[in-house]
Amino acid sequence: MPRRVRPLPSLFLPFGQRSLSALKRRSLFARRLTALDLVSGGRAVAGVGAGWLASEWEAVGIDPATRGARLDEAIGLCRRLWTEPEIEHHGAHFDFAPVAFEPKPVQQPIPILVGGESNVALRRVARLGDGWIGMHQTPQSAGAKVAVLRKLCEDAGRDPEDVEVTVGGACESDDDLAAWQAAGVDRLIVAPWQRSREAPEAMAAFAKRFIEGGDQ
Repeated sequence: MPRRVRPLPSLFLPFGQRSLSALKRRSLFARRLTALDLVSGGRAVAGVGAGWLASEWEAVGIDPATRGARLDEAIGLCRRLWTEPEIEHHGAHFDFAPVAFEPKPVQQPIPILVGGESNVALRRVARLGDGWIGMHQTPQSAGAKVAVLRKLCEDAGRDPEDVEVTVGGACESDDDLAAWQAAGVDRLIVAPWQRSREAPEAMAAFAKRFIEGGDQ
């Protein structure tokens, strides 16, 4: 198995769609991820996105038109909470006096992967993200997005190799792995079953083929 492509269980922690309450309360999301990072020994990864369903934002009293700018500001705040002993912030969407945030996560800071398919989302990745996360991809669709993302990273003055690419997609053979790797994918999120009752056997078979029999 190629070392650059790492199949993972299907887990995505949205920030700005299903976790709107966390976005409204400045430290809740940062606290949840800190707890996960601590209990996992420094293996938490945050997946964030601005969302698309306006009614979800309206339900928690947030103007949907502000979701992009609000997310941008919140990403910076989380990184500060995770790394600085005390922070004070007076921004367009968050405003608070000096606060301490303890305990700190193991990772300094926790990696933040930004989701979304639009050019706006990919520009957010290039400006602020540690990586991009795309769901329901094929090697062909992922490769096209990666090409755009690399150019945007260069335009933002960042090395594209420093921005990790995580996608969800199918992986059933060594040829599939090679195709994902050629597309520029670093991490692959898989769900190798069609029905819940098939999950235990399907995961065991997947592990036997790609993990126990591979080189990582």
